[in-house]
Parts: sequence; structure tokens; C-alpha cells
Amino acid sequence: MAMLTIDRGRGVAAAMRWVALSTLATCALIGCSPPVPEDAPDPDPSQLILLWDGQYESAPRCGDKTLWEGWAGTPGPVECEPCECSPAQCLLSDRVLLHSSSDCSSSDLVATIDAGNGWDGTCFPLTHPIPRESYAFVTIEPPLVTDCQPVSPVPPLRRTNMRFVRACSPDIDFFSTDFLHCYPPQPNGECWDSYQVRRELPLYSDTRTCSPCSCGEPSSGKCRVQTTLYYQADCSEELGAVFISGLDRPLCTDTIDGQIGAVRSIFVKDEPTCAPSTDSKVVSGELEPGDTHVLCCNR
Repeated sequence: MAMLTIDRGRGVAAAMRWVALSTLATCALIGCSPPVPEDAPDPDPSQLILLWDGQYESAPRCGDKTLWEGWAGTPGPVECEPCECSPAQCLLSDRVLLHSSSDCSSSDLVATIDAGNGWDGTCFPLTHPIPRESYAFVTIEPPLVTDCQPVSPVPPLRRTNMRFVRACSPDIDFFSTDFLHCYPPQPNGECWDSYQVRRELPLYSDTRTCSPCSCGEPSSGKCRVQTTLYYQADCSEELGAVFISGLDRPLCTDTIDGQIGAVRSIFVKDEPTCAPSTDSKVVSGELEPGDTHVLCCNR
């Protein structure tokens, strides 16, 4: 009678193969990663590269820990960022001049009310009030307007379809979660099981620069002041008010009548602006292809 012999070793091996194939099929259906073999090689920790890939303005600075850097992507049209000017500033004149005649010149000057540099216009009491009979005309000076300065003296380039890449050694003096953790590929060219995102970075060296920006004259007419003179040192009993803008010449008036004990100034319009007087253009430099770096990253 023939006997049926079962090879237990072959049965176990077949069962293990069936489990492995079943796991792979399940992963393919649900999108998971296949299990990593226990003997899968790990990258050499000393070869870790911290990689920034994004906007130049936001890139962490690694100083002497920078391994390489450049521009990646497909070169496209390039232009300069628009010129911008810092806001102008309206400044109050801190003087009121009193004259004995309508000439309102230095020769007929009888007194000066000086509220001090940087006066903010609040009530300024006089230590010694100025009697009515000692003056005939009052000169109010216009507000001053500061010049505007370019926000960026030389604006950056606006690159199309390109991003900035910087690789740093891991021994930098700060930590940023914005860095990608990357390694060179395995000797066979494949990525590591724990660093599967392959990045090929053909870099460009971009030395192109823009022309400097400049700003036009500030809009002095948008600075307008009301200066009021008072009889009392506490800014009570108003004697009269004078309105003057940054476009005006010093105003000599005989509308103020009475003993002067205090002065106050306020801005009734404080909106000075400056417009760029030039449009920046690319004036020098070149975009040149450089090295291509291949990395395996964690994301």
C-alpha cells in the first residue's frame, strides 16, 4: 500500500511565501509601503544633508556650514521687483516769530517762541508772556516734510518657475523644522528604505542684479497744520489760529491780537507720500547652469 509523505519544510516555506505575497497585494490595494526587511541598509549618519528648497528670502542662513546652493527649476522670464518708497513724515515747525512791522524780516524781529526740537504740538507755555504792545505781526513757519528712501535700494529679482536651494551640514548652530533631511543615494543608485523621496536638483548660478531704486519728492501739500496762540499759559482764551501747509512760504499775519502766553499746533492733514522715480531693470549678471545634485530625502 502506497504511503503519502508530506514534506513539512516545503509546506512551511510555501506558507511563508503565500503570507508575503498576500501582504504585498494588500499594500498595493490600500497604498501602504511594503515592510522593510530587517537587514535593509541604513545611510551613514555622517553624510546627512539639511536641505532648504523654497523662497530665497525665507531660506535659513548656514554661514560656513553651507555645502552648496543655487537656483533649481526651469528658467523662465525674469524681472525686477517693483520699487517701493518708505513713508514720508510731517514735522511741525517749533518756532513762532514776532515782528514789529509788516516786513517780517530779521531786522524787525522782536521775539521768538521756541518750543524745542521735536516738539509734538502740545500746549507750550511761555515762561514770560509777550505783551500785545511789543509786536505787530506774527510769522508762522510751514511744516517740514522728510525725504523718502527706497525700501530696497536694489530690489530682488522676480524669477519664474525657479526656487532657491541650499544644502547645509548637520552641525549648524540652530535647528529648523523647515529643513529636509537627505542623504546621497546608495552605491547602486537607489534611495534608502527610510529616505525614499528622490530629488534631482540641476542647479543654476544666478548673478543677475537690478538697477537701484530712487524716490521722488514728498507730497508736501499733504502736510497741513493749525497753529493757535493763546492768552493764558494753559492754552485758554484763544487769540487766533493760522493754517499753513508744507507747500506754503512762511506766513506773516497781523490777525493775532493780544498778550501771548502759549502756543499749540496740530496736524489737520498728515498724509505725506513719495512715489518711486525710477523703474528697476536687470542691468548685469548671467544665469549659468551648474552641478546637478541627486539626494534621497525624508519628504
